[in-house]
Amino acid sequence: MRILVAGSYYADSFARNIAETLERMGHVVLAAEDASTFWHFTSWKKTWRILERAFPSIERKHQRGMVRAIEAFQPNLVVITYGQYSPQIIHEMRHASEAKLVAWYPDALSNLGRQYLLASELDAWFFKDRYMVEKFRADLELNAHYLPQACNSVQHRRVELTEGERRKYGCDLCTSSNMYYYRARILEIFNDYDLKIWGASFPRWLVSPLRAHYPGMYVADGEKAKAFNAAKIVLNTMHYSEIEAVNQRLFETTACGAFVITEWNPALPELFEPEREVVTFRTRQELKEKVDYFLAHPEERQQIADRAYARAHREHTFEIRLTRMFTVLRLAADPTSLRVRPASEQPA
Repeated sequence: MRILVAGSYYADSFARNIAETLERMGHVVLAAEDASTFWHFTSWKKTWRILERAFPSIERKHQRGMVRAIEAFQPNLVVITYGQYSPQIIHEMRHASEAKLVAWYPDALSNLGRQYLLASELDAWFFKDRYMVEKFRADLELNAHYLPQACNSVQHRRVELTEGERRKYGCDLCTSSNMYYYRARILEIFNDYDLKIWGASFPRWLVSPLRAHYPGMYVADGEKAKAFNAAKIVLNTMHYSEIEAVNQRLFETTACGAFVITEWNPALPELFEPEREVVTFRTRQELKEKVDYFLAHPEERQQIADRAYARAHREHTFEIRLTRMFTVLRLAADPTSLRVRPASEQPA
């Protein structure tokens, strides 16, 4: 198929992992950038987003570039990541080709913003949170489906570390995450531990002793695999608005072969077996007790990590998720439904 993936492209981004996987699966892929990659870690992106939201005409003018990309590429399928496109632009996308148009939203309910996704003309909506699926199906009659995030089967794997890499990344505890007060309050109990927090920025407004554990380095792809493999324990805390969903980091860490202690969530048992493939916690005290226990039991850590590694690559890759998407859309079962609009019918 010819598939356009709309999103932000930077190292280990959701859209990039989807596009890379689709290419490995044999599809022709257009990785369509919705904003400058250069802005991903800068204030310019925030400034531009503020202008777009304050002046809808600026937003539509900027987003119309994606309509032109669809007109030129004439895909069979358009996969939109996140929910940034206005309903008016989605309407134009629909009329730009014969493609099926879907959204795969990888974030929490709290980040829906203006809720553009809920008012858009899409063929299907895919959410990682079962609560969102059931709520929007029942209340809005959306064609919503449950599709968790996944691991990149090529990038997220066990790797051999050099002595230099062990010195650089090695630690008792680590995580790779954005930092905010909810997460900081949970992790501050490990301020006296050998802890490393990988990420692109530690907010200036956040006052926490954890800043001392922040190397100021964004890890992705092979570097992320090295960081997770070098740590004895990877801590996975989730945003409090993850209702019935787990985060991307859970799939990445297990796929890298790390031993993971993760925050409990109702969605977890369907994805990994608690206490056998990943260790879980519900309170800070329970988290601390389990960290102390497993730091002292390396063989048990390894056994649990091995089982999670096998499960992640067996059941939770982007290949598996995308195959599920195609099944829902009846693309795999009915290839004759795919039609590229002839040049004579393409918009002027």
